[in-house]
Amino acid sequence: MNPGSMRPPCESHFEGCSIIVLDVPLLFEDKMDKWTKPIVVIWFDPETQLQRLMTRDGSMEEAKSRINAQMSLDLKRSKADIVIDNISSLEALHEQFQKVLTEITKPLTCIEFMLSRNGAFLALFSTFVSVAVFKKVHEGFEHTECISPWQKTH
Repeated sequence: MNPGSMRPPCESHFEGCSIIVLDVPLLFEDKMDKWTKPIVVIWFDPETQLQRLMTRDGSMEEAKSRINAQMSLDLKRSKADIVIDNISSLEALHEQFQKVLTEITKPLTCIEFMLSRNGAFLALFSTFVSVAVFKKVHEGFEHTECISPWQKTH
């Protein structure tokens, strides 16, 4: 994958977009699955895949070449977090997509939040504040004389 093609999603990420959709046929082959969550795979049977590619690209050779360059859809399905079955109607596909959209826009669990961009920022910010407070408190103790309760004072 061309590194320049990641620029728009990265810009969207830093602008605070809550959902960024990447359409990457070679997601697993290019090892981009490590950087995306959740992974949604649109699945259909191999015959439908070949037929749709032939409709789009025109030749059976070209369609088979594209299929052979990619990991099998069944293997992609096994690696996905969410699978949308696309062997039915366009309306059914739209309905499944709406369910997925609802699922991925739900509030995050505590662990999911800590693994998110906002959670990482909060952890980093908390660390800086904790270090600053610790330094201030420690500086205050350096100038304080510690007297044991068992020491006699005159």
